[in-house]
Amino acid sequence: MTRIVVVDDVPVVRMVIAKILQRAGYSVIEAGDGAEALSLVASQPIDVVVTDLWMPGQDGVSLLRLLKARFPKVARVAVSGGSPQATMVDSLETAVSAGATVAVMKPVDKDDLVDAVNQALAEVR
Repeated sequence: MTRIVVVDDVPVVRMVIAKILQRAGYSVIEAGDGAEALSLVASQPIDVVVTDLWMPGQDGVSLLRLLKARFPKVARVAVSGGSPQATMVDSLETAVSAGATVAVMKPVDKDDLVDAVNQALAEVR
């Protein structure tokens, strides 16, 4: 079964994304920031990381860079609604340049999210 880590500092957003992916048949683990997610990826087999970009502590941009460098076979999906410092479009472009295989806008459409995970998996396999 495909194992996914969902990373977001907002618990309700993280839970919603996790539920969508669980209903699609994936095994999901949740993390509150990039450091926690990186620890999970380093300690167990993970197929996909779905991460928010802008979080306190270790953000999704640095997480994407580290995953690409250290765990290139882990598919990387970024989700963002932008931030006070960056528009949504700028955020998604930043995500791709940092190593996201696929980038999706918030609020996340369930079909778009599942499609993004499948696309990311296909690209790293």
